[in-house]
Amino acid sequence: MTLTVATYNIHDAIGTDGTCDIGRIARAIAETDAGIVALQEVSGPGDAGTDRPDHFAILSKAFGGYAVEGPALQDGRRRYGNLLLSRWPVSHWIVADLAHPEREPRNAIMATIASPDGPLRVVASHFGLVHRERRAQAELIADLAAQEGEMPTVILGDFNDWLPFSPVVRLLSRSLGTHIGAVRRMPTFPSRLPLLALDRILLNGRVRLRSVRVPATPLARTASDHRPLVAEVEIASGR
Repeated sequence: MTLTVATYNIHDAIGTDGTCDIGRIARAIAETDAGIVALQEVSGPGDAGTDRPDHFAILSKAFGGYAVEGPALQDGRRRYGNLLLSRWPVSHWIVADLAHPEREPRNAIMATIASPDGPLRVVASHFGLVHRERRAQAELIADLAAQEGEMPTVILGDFNDWLPFSPVVRLLSRSLGTHIGAVRRMPTFPSRLPLLALDRILLNGRVRLRSVRVPATPLARTASDHRPLVAEVEIASGR
């Protein structure tokens, strides 16, 4: 069975017109027809309670299925960070702290999803802006994956790295001790006229790529400052 996965930085639901419209983001996600979606820059109210709308809850409800929240920033007034959505049950997950000294809080969701073709490990993250920060975060993700054991793996997120031969991709490949195939680099930022391949989907040797695309619909061009990156993948059999 082919599984559709996607990663999407939603920019706090602020579109290219400067309007915050979470319904528009939900429709853009639905357009991808993905069964597994990693979202970055999702926000909601904090423990102190505010009038801020809960984008985590709104998007989870609109998508249906299962959701794992991974807010990296929680300051009482708001929570802000990653959200993983899945059509299929999530049997196990952790939210790992990837914070780097004197940098913005970051984390990664690592979840095992009971896909129709068997267990699939999905890592959803938003890497930092500085090279040394991204490298340290990649090392932490590789260590966590190694502790969890070898299994079909998909890594989704905003890598904040547009280099053709990404050091983060190479580090993950070496550290995990298995082939990590980077889905073909496709520009996703800025959404009106994408020039930079900031968003990435990585697959290990137990997952095959069938196709990859960046939607070019009016919603994809305007809902956020990034476009979604979407891939059709298949868990390899007989492994």
